[in-house]
Amino acid sequence: MTFTHEPNRTGHAPIALAGHAVVDPRMAKVGTVTDVLFDDRAAEPRWAVVKTGVLSGEHLVPLEHSYVDADGRLVVPLSRANIKRAPRVRRDHVLTPEAQRELRDYYGAAA
Repeated sequence: MTFTHEPNRTGHAPIALAGHAVVDPRMAKVGTVTDVLFDDRAAEPRWAVVKTGVLSGEHLVPLEHSYVDADGRLVVPLSRANIKRAPRVRRDHVLTPEAQRELRDYYGAAA
């Protein structure tokens, strides 16, 4: 499975999440979306790259069970602490097989 930054090729408008605030289920701010990675096979967004702070770097957050609320915030089913402990993403936002394995181990999701 490969991932790309490109919008899906189905003719539908891609989900524009970059720049949106990310909040946890209690609506506490977690960070900001800086990029979205799409699954090449399904042409669907799978991961949000979330910057949690100046010194915290960027972390991948699965978009499964996430939604955009009426105020345009991405609501994720994870706490800020869970996201900050997640594996960091490379600067180029490319998911290597090793990164996919780390994410699968951490989130228990198919990366």
